[in-house]
Amino acid sequence: MRTLLHLGIWILIVAAMGCGGTKTTASAEEIEALDNLVANRSFEIQARWARPMPSQALNSISNAQLLPNGSNASRIDITGNASYLRLVGDQVEADLPYYGERQMSGGYDPQRTGIQFEGPPENLQIERNSKTMGYTMRFNINNGIESFQVVAQLMPSRASSFSIVSSHRTQIRYEGTLSEFEEE
Repeated sequence: MRTLLHLGIWILIVAAMGCGGTKTTASAEEIEALDNLVANRSFEIQARWARPMPSQALNSISNAQLLPNGSNASRIDITGNASYLRLVGDQVEADLPYYGERQMSGGYDPQRTGIQFEGPPENLQIERNSKTMGYTMRFNINNGIESFQVVAQLMPSRASSFSIVSSHRTQIRYEGTLSEFEEE
């Protein structure tokens, strides 16, 4: 019995050590490129995946095979859509498809079913994340109909994810690729 107790303690210690935070394996060039991108304040995240909050309604849609190929109720491929979050100077802009449930009614416009906003953000913060050597960007914005709280993780590898909490809808997260914004 005592041997089992000791074995259990060692397993817990090894597991705890394995769960420790890991440092980034980004190169100095990747970190410098990200630093420059953030300092210039001219970048966008092209969203590739939508990660809605799981719900019975989304499970029903997924079971009916109404989602794009390779998607499920908690991870939806949105590569065919113009899906972005962008920061240019002191302005933010987003045009993202939305999958989830509306909690409060708003004005109905069949052309604006996704998450869309544009303008100067409130409480914009961009801070270094010492664990990943990336950045965490936070801001609030209102599009006249609903308010949004946005938190984005910007990584040296150019992988990025961000979550949006809305005053009218359930929370959703997006994953994509960070790049310099170039006006067309």
